[in-house]
Amino acid sequence: MKRKKKIIWLVIGLIVLFALTGFFKMYFFNDESSLDLKKVRIGYVNRDTFIALKNRELVEEKLRREGITVEWTEFEDEIQIYQALEQGSLDFGKVGDAVPAFLHSGKKAPLYLAAEPSNPNARAIAVSVDSGIKGIEDLIGKKVAYAKFSNEHYFLLQMLTKNGLGVEALDEIDSVEVSSEEARELFEKGEVDAWIVSEPEVSQLEDLKYPLLFDNELEANSDVYLTTKDNIKERKRVFITLMEAVSEFDEYLTNDIHLAAEDLFQNTKIAHAVWLSVFERETYGSSSFFNGMIQEQQEKVDFLFENQLIKKNFRVADEVVILEE
Repeated sequence: MKRKKKIIWLVIGLIVLFALTGFFKMYFFNDESSLDLKKVRIGYVNRDTFIALKNRELVEEKLRREGITVEWTEFEDEIQIYQALEQGSLDFGKVGDAVPAFLHSGKKAPLYLAAEPSNPNARAIAVSVDSGIKGIEDLIGKKVAYAKFSNEHYFLLQMLTKNGLGVEALDEIDSVEVSSEEARELFEKGEVDAWIVSEPEVSQLEDLKYPLLFDNELEANSDVYLTTKDNIKERKRVFITLMEAVSEFDEYLTNDIHLAAEDLFQNTKIAHAVWLSVFERETYGSSSFFNGMIQEQQEKVDFLFENQLIKKNFRVADEVVILEE
């Protein structure tokens, strides 16, 4: 009888142990970023051409054949897209190439998949009519809005450096570091003197007759496509297919500009004519990273590190995925 009781208590003890083990795994070691291999989560920001890729369902069409669904999530800015990739709550996104240069954090850093061409004319410094700003040196002491860690942030640093002021001149500018949406609102209300912008804002503000400061001689920032290490480890083939959809979309933006402009107007409420102006300034055609592109990215990282704008340098080549099989 005693032996039976011991066996019963032993079984109960094992059941409790297994239950507690499951509890701790669920609540303390649960990996919220674990992949759903039947779904791809894509991040985008409004007012970007990517929104038309979403609405044309090119990605869905291609991945459906592989039994994979697509989930799109809108973010306020590209910084949030990068952070979601880093946290594993997103699988794919497009951001300005300065974003990973600023925010790379080691083991969980997203990987570079591909890049769009550089577009030197697709960025500018917009200034209010009564600001008195005629050149870069006039930004000193003025309120300048931009999204921190963005391509616009990097462009401002480039402009200060090229004009002999150096990155330290940023300390003499009244920087207003806000999201693009907040910057637009402040600029339109006249609460900041200048706003660092990229397309489609460049063409939109030009259409509204705001003064713009350009510099098409600087090395241009580009957009890059990112994913996570887990995705490449578990399903690299899916991202080859996804980038095929992006390439088809780039051809659409290049060859069907009026249809694309109307498509984007319907989704962003930015005028058809403004999008046509964007297409005149920008070229499209995603490409896997080759040595020259890797070197360009490395120079960005080195520039930020040498000027003590990031704490650690990193080797870009180690973070690049070659998709071709």
